Amino acid sequence: MTGEHKEVFLLKTERLYWEDPLGRDFEARILEVIESGGRLGVFLDRTLFHPEGGGQPADKGFLTLLSGEAVVAFGRNDLKIEGVIEEGERVLHLLSGEVSADRLPHRLPEVPEGGWAVRGTIDWEHRFDLMQQHTGQHILSRAFEELLDARTVGFHLGKDYVSIDLDIPALSDEARDRVEDRANQVVFQDLPVSGREYPKDQLPGGIRARFNIDAENIRVVSVGEYDACPCGGTHVVSSGQVGLIKVNQVDRAHGGVRVLFRCGKRALIDYREKERLLGQAASALSMPLGDVPQAVQSTLARLRDLEKDLEEAHEAVLDFQVESRLRALSESGESLVVEAFESLASDRLKYAAKKISESSGKLTVCYSLSPRFSVVVISPSNSPDARDVVSKISSRWGGRGGGTPGYAQLGSKEPLAASSEAVTSSIREIVQKL
Repeated sequence: MTGEHKEVFLLKTERLYWEDPLGRDFEARILEVIESGGRLGVFLDRTLFHPEGGGQPADKGFLTLLSGEAVVAFGRNDLKIEGVIEEGERVLHLLSGEVSADRLPHRLPEVPEGGWAVRGTIDWEHRFDLMQQHTGQHILSRAFEELLDARTVGFHLGKDYVSIDLDIPALSDEARDRVEDRANQVVFQDLPVSGREYPKDQLPGGIRARFNIDAENIRVVSVGEYDACPCGGTHVVSSGQVGLIKVNQVDRAHGGVRVLFRCGKRALIDYREKERLLGQAASALSMPLGDVPQAVQSTLARLRDLEKDLEEAHEAVLDFQVESRLRALSESGESLVVEAFESLASDRLKYAAKKISESSGKLTVCYSLSPRFSVVVISPSNSPDARDVVSKISSRWGGRGGGTPGYAQLGSKEPLAASSEAVTSSIREIVQKL
């Protein structure tokens, strides 16, 4: 490593996103180009691009090359930024796959002393969305702590929703609504949001923190006098810019409670989609929106009644089939009963086999070719062993099974493409050889 390279490597990247959170573009200089994980990345002397970390995704955007030498080195005017990560005190901007070392005229470009001038432009819609969600999380977490003494122990900012994990065993609807109302009250007050760095031994009191931070200087983000929390993320400049905080779902997680919510534009998009879906349901049912929940409950109740009636009808039909076969069997002197049933589920097949075996007292093999190949073997005297019968059937026709000497079953994930005559004949042959 040369002295010049080492000197560059030890430089810090100036974090413009803390100084100017509403900034959309900036000018900087490329100091170094490296290859990281098969991708090219550039170090700048200053940046508005926030790196991934602290639960917040990275910014996205472009770097426009202002140096003709850089344009020649990269073979293009613009570099798309698709990842931003911290490398010690510096911020590494990862380029899209369109720009790779093997596609460049001279592979890894060598940056001259003084660097290459660039203009950076961040994806503002992406950035503002992240700022709304992150600031909203601070406000909501403080509201949970203020009203319920529930501390936030986990945080995730995803593409569609935000979640926090709370150290409480449960959360009632009433408590959730109170916290949501309080959080939005803070939003509507339009309190100033600011960040300030403190030496770790000079932190002001009342700081809300999820974990201890081992750093000489700690950045604290404040929402008026309402909340103060160590954070290195990007935030709006006033609570009113969060727009709205809406809790969407509450789940159990890791012995506590996980709260899913959306802020600002995400909350609007979610509300719009749910209203559209509810409108479609109301239109299909030809009724006002407010009547849909009761109509759905009534429809489900009727559906359950119909399913019960259908179940009883299926059982009556199956009982009739079994009785008919038992009457035919009473006239036969065979010691073996092999019965095929059309499209019978495994639970019904067990029912039929048990009833036939109990009435006939004979070795009983019942099977169904669909919706999946299923076999039930009942051997009242344990001879032959029902497991042996199932094993032989499995070897011939597939499927897996097992059981006891008196009762065994076989099942396959697929229907059996064979005739019932062929299967019945095969089973009789198998039993006769045992």
